[in-house]
Amino acid sequence: MIETPNRENVVSYYDEHVKNKLNDYIVVNPRIEFGWDTIKRFTPSSPARVLEVGCGMGNICSRMRKYWPNAVITGIDISTMSIQIAQKLFGDSKLNFKESILTTDTFNEQFDLIIFMDVYEHIAVTDRPAVHAGLAKILRNKGRIVLTVPTPANLKWSLVNKPETMQPVDEHISFDVIGKLAADTGTEVIFYELKNVWNVGDYAHIVLEKNDDFEAAFFHPKPVTASQRSRRIFNKAVYKLGSFFRRYYVRKKLG
Repeated sequence: MIETPNRENVVSYYDEHVKNKLNDYIVVNPRIEFGWDTIKRFTPSSPARVLEVGCGMGNICSRMRKYWPNAVITGIDISTMSIQIAQKLFGDSKLNFKESILTTDTFNEQFDLIIFMDVYEHIAVTDRPAVHAGLAKILRNKGRIVLTVPTPANLKWSLVNKPETMQPVDEHISFDVIGKLAADTGTEVIFYELKNVWNVGDYAHIVLEKNDDFEAAFFHPKPVTASQRSRRIFNKAVYKLGSFFRRYYVRKKLG
């Protein structure tokens, strides 16, 4: 693990490990399968534009291309070799790969879905402000960000027991970190769940949503069915009857 990696060190590391990404595509990796299930579950219906940050050699991008054939899919990665392989394997008119990092200058268009598949923890703390600003710029209203990350406990264990698996940057993604990401991008956390991939609670899946008109949506009158109305009337009667006995109990005990 490099203590203070520069971009050249990072690119070199991922170029050297591109075979691992290819192997993840050829041989089923449960970590990726768990992530793909969460992506499908929380993606807005019929996304028009999708971005994967840190796409590697394009495994997930290729799946999204097939799953949402009308969407334009873009994958970016810092690794030159990964992007070259991704473009050869999967690139087409609606699936494009770009060697880049995410900043406010990377894109002018907006996206309905932005994915960080085991990538956000590899963004240095000093680089996060630029990434967050980029996300705030390009995430469409009602758009979502999906993150899959190793839990802090997972990274602590790996550092001691499997130090060879640690990458140039491996930051702990705590609740405070997620809160900062949400605050900087104008999003809200709508989902957080621990996953048991290889060990209990070794990964976390997080979904954030941008909603500029949350108040209007929240207070908008919603249709109530006859069944719902009947349930409300029944519950109100039960609460009222219960309050009679609780009032009697309080008076009896307190005088």
